[in-house]
Amino acid sequence: MGKTVREIAELMGVSSDDLVKEKQRIRDEIKRQKIKVTKQGNKFVIADGNVEKIVGVLQSRAKEESSKKIEENEDLLQKIEELRVRNKRLEKDNEDLNQINSKKDEEVRRLNLRIEKYADDFKEFNDKQLQLNNQQQQLQARILEQTKQLKDSQEKLLDSAEKSSELQDKVDKIKNASLWQRITRKFD
Repeated sequence: MGKTVREIAELMGVSSDDLVKEKQRIRDEIKRQKIKVTKQGNKFVIADGNVEKIVGVLQSRAKEESSKKIEENEDLLQKIEELRVRNKRLEKDNEDLNQINSKKDEEVRRLNLRIEKYADDFKEFNDKQLQLNNQQQQLQARILEQTKQLKDSQEKLLDSAEKSSELQDKVDKIKNASLWQRITRKFD
């Protein structure tokens, strides 16, 4: 008698979801093996002897594909397990890094507080330095003023000393002058 492509797929136990895909695989295998197909009404029929060949080849391929999928799945499961182990390590490393970062953040906060204290101390020192500079400028101004007063006093003293010297010279001339010079008042 013979079977249709659909009947061969059902004979192989294919689910209705995979029926279209399996029917195409059967058609491809018919072409590959160059099997002659007869037409009965609207359906193409394959001889029972050829059906066994097709089923045998497709089942052996299905077994190969299944074993490959099993190997691939085992490889994937192994990779998944490796990724889980790696993920756990990364989580542990991440926790360690978070602890280190929190310690560093605390250290940064502590150092920032010290820096702020130093900045306050520096500001206070700078204010005192400005006060000292102002006092120094005031002292320099006073020194300049007193130096000027001292120079003026020295000039007056020099003038006085010069006048005193001149007077002393005149007094000496008068004392040493002759009677005639005293009377005429010509002392040079």
